[in-house]
Amino acid sequence: MKTNKLLGFAVMGTTLLLAGCQTTRDYSFSEWREQPVGKSRFNIPTISNIPVTKLEQNDRNNGQVQNEKWELECGKGIVTSAYTFDVWFTQQTEQKLKDEEQFRQEFAKNNIEILKAFPVTSNDNGRAVGYYADANIGSISDCKVAKFGFRATRGQKIYDNDHGGIDAVVSVFYCGEPELNINKLIQGISLVNDRDAYAATVAALPTPQCPARKTSASTSSPSFEDSDWATARKGKYDRTFAITWGSGFSDEYLETKIDLKDYGGTMEFVGPNSANCKMQLSVSKYDSPAEGTWFANCDKGDFASGTFTLDRQRNLTGEGTDQDDKAVDFTLWLPETEA
Repeated sequence: MKTNKLLGFAVMGTTLLLAGCQTTRDYSFSEWREQPVGKSRFNIPTISNIPVTKLEQNDRNNGQVQNEKWELECGKGIVTSAYTFDVWFTQQTEQKLKDEEQFRQEFAKNNIEILKAFPVTSNDNGRAVGYYADANIGSISDCKVAKFGFRATRGQKIYDNDHGGIDAVVSVFYCGEPELNINKLIQGISLVNDRDAYAATVAALPTPQCPARKTSASTSSPSFEDSDWATARKGKYDRTFAITWGSGFSDEYLETKIDLKDYGGTMEFVGPNSANCKMQLSVSKYDSPAEGTWFANCDKGDFASGTFTLDRQRNLTGEGTDQDDKAVDFTLWLPETEA
C-alpha cells in the first residue's frame, strides 16, 4: 500500500491521542517537530517488528503532557503516545479505556470497523487498561488497531495522592504485511532510561528508505498565537466549499459542518455516491502558510488523504488522492476568529 494512502493514520492518531488527554482543561500545544528516531521517549523502535521510519514530538501545557508519533515502515501505520511525567490521567479516562463499547465507538467515528476486540492485560511495569483489535479501514481488511493506557513510571510520583494510576495513553493503527506483532508492542512498551545508549542501539537497526516527502515544521516556527491558523474561527459552524473527487464527483458549493480547534478539526459533508463523509485535519506547521495533513473517510467505503495549506487570507487549500489513486482537491475560505 502506498504511503499517501495512509497519511490519514497521522490525523486519526492525533485525534485519538488528544481525546485521551484529560489531565487539565487547557489545550496549549507546542508544534509537532520531527526528531531522530533514537530520541524516542518510549522504546517503540526496538519492540516493534515493523521498522520505525519517522518520529515526531510535541508537548502540551508547558510540557506537562509529552506526545509522540512514530511512523511504521514509511506509512503502513502509526503509533501515538501521550505521557504525563509528573501526574496521571483521571479515573474518567481509565473508565473510558476499560469500556469496549467506548473503544468501538471512538474508532467508528473515523469509519473504522472493529472486528474482534481483545482486552489489554497488565504489562511488565504494572497496570494497563484498554483494547486491541482486528479492523477494517475502508476497503482495507488486514489492519490492527489499539487504544490503551498503562503505568509507565515505576514507583510513586512526587504527589502523596499517587495511587499508581495510568500515566500514558497509546493508540496504534497498522495495515499490511508483514503482520504487526501488536501483543509484543503492548506487553513490551516502556520508557527509555538511558537515552544516549538507546539512540546508539536504534542507529544500528536496519531502516528502509522511504520515498521523498516534505519535511515537517521548522524549528524556528512562531508560536500558535502568532500563526495564520490562530486567525481562523474556532468552534462549530456551517460553510460551503469546492471539492473535486476523481472524475465522478465535483461540487463548487458543497455544504459542510465544521468543528475547528487549535490543533486541527473536522469537516462533515455528503461526498461520492451520496455517502456521509468525515474529514479530519491535523496542523503540522503553524507559520505562514500553515500546513497539515487531512484524511477523509466515507460510510460507503471511499477514503482519501493528503496535505493542506492555510494562507494569511484564511484560504484553506487541500490536495491528495483516494483509495484508487484518483486526485482529490478542495478549497474553503474560513471566517476570522471572533473577538
